[in-house]
Amino acid sequence: MNEYAFSPLIGIAAAAVLGGAVGLQRQAAAKPAGFRTHLIVAAASAAFTAIGAHLHDTRIPSYVVVGIGFLGSGAIVRHGTTPHGLTTAASIWMAAAIGLALGYSTSFGLYVGLLITAITLIALSLSDTALMRIFRIPRRVTVRVVCASPETSTAQVSQTFRHAGVMFESSDLVAVTSEGAEEVAELLYTIELQRGRDLNGIVREIGALSGVRRVEANQPFFGA
Repeated sequence: MNEYAFSPLIGIAAAAVLGGAVGLQRQAAAKPAGFRTHLIVAAASAAFTAIGAHLHDTRIPSYVVVGIGFLGSGAIVRHGTTPHGLTTAASIWMAAAIGLALGYSTSFGLYVGLLITAITLIALSLSDTALMRIFRIPRRVTVRVVCASPETSTAQVSQTFRHAGVMFESSDLVAVTSEGAEEVAELLYTIELQRGRDLNGIVREIGALSGVRRVEANQPFFGA
């Protein structure tokens, strides 16, 4: 009995289609790795897997997994203390999995490829807000405060959080620099916001405090 349920060429083509579908979603979201990247990763993974199956060499697919790890890490960048690109790196990894599943050109691989593509597209289509609403997850927000008088401003910022009923972790002194004759400190807070709480209002209150020069807030809970 033939070990392939269908031609390897069909498996490679199907991997390209499914990988491209994932890439279209990433491109529509304006991410660095889009349609072409995911299509090529999926098709190449399928091709390497088909070659390994033809040569009866199980090591080739394992090399694909290692190589994709390096490719995915290139999609991850860091802005301050927050990593970005984790989801894109994971989608590249999933495109490789689609290719590996379809590279063996079996009906089982086809079903697996279709299933994981559907799961990936559903996961990528859900926004962070929708996920937090579905699972009732509080927003974890990193707030960076640059102030001229760290001792006074730390107490004022903490009081602002308490007045707003917001849970927060102890602040860390990230850096102290000099701007002319003035010493400027950079403080870092991690707060939890329940659904419906207004982050912009809290940021405006902190920004209006005496000695505060700048306030920045980001939400690193889900990586894009």
